[in-house]
Amino acid sequence: MFLDKRLNYSGDKWFSLDGILQRQISAFLPSNSLGRILDYGAGNSPYRSFLSYKSYITLDITQNLTNSVDFIVNPEEKLPFDDSSFETVLLLDVLEHLPDPDRVLGEIVRVLSPGGRLFISVPFIYREHETPYDIARYTSFGIRNLINRHKGHIHRLDKVGNIYYTLLTLFLERGVSNGEINTLGLTGRVANFLIRQLVPLMVPLLRLPPSNQDGIYHHILIEVSFE
Repeated sequence: MFLDKRLNYSGDKWFSLDGILQRQISAFLPSNSLGRILDYGAGNSPYRSFLSYKSYITLDITQNLTNSVDFIVNPEEKLPFDDSSFETVLLLDVLEHLPDPDRVLGEIVRVLSPGGRLFISVPFIYREHETPYDIARYTSFGIRNLINRHKGHIHRLDKVGNIYYTLLTLFLERGVSNGEINTLGLTGRVANFLIRQLVPLMVPLLRLPPSNQDGIYHHILIEVSFE
């Protein structure tokens, strides 16, 4: 169920929790032309409209409902592209689903052109999702270790989703079990509905960026190049 939702997600209202996070990720992505882009694990490419590019290629493990994914791939296999095919690769909310991230990252390094950039978003404090394909969580130290193994240079590493955003997200999704089944009773659903009506009033607080020294946050955003 969640796999279908991800593959066909195209964005949320700016004042929703998902919308707040989406806009923080889109603000992290450069506004200048990114050349040839590969969107790895693209789903419905919710960030495509925010970007400037020469070409935009999408791939995923299965097709979305609009049949707009260009390549269906097995993450354990070689990517169907020549070396140095792309100036930019997007790996947005994908890394936590990879059983062998080193293999995938090695392939990304291969298809990136010299001086190309990889942009990563990955959750840190978040519930299990898209089960049973939710494999890992990365601290800021863990992601640095992964990048260093591939001789990457981190140009930017930002933490987004402050403690208030993170705790509110966990509370509102407390009843979502594996399989994306809402187990809340009537009282819990009513409480969630009422709290969500207050979210637009809380946007300024929820959008405050955590410090990179903070240990409680929702997502990590990274811009990387490789030797």
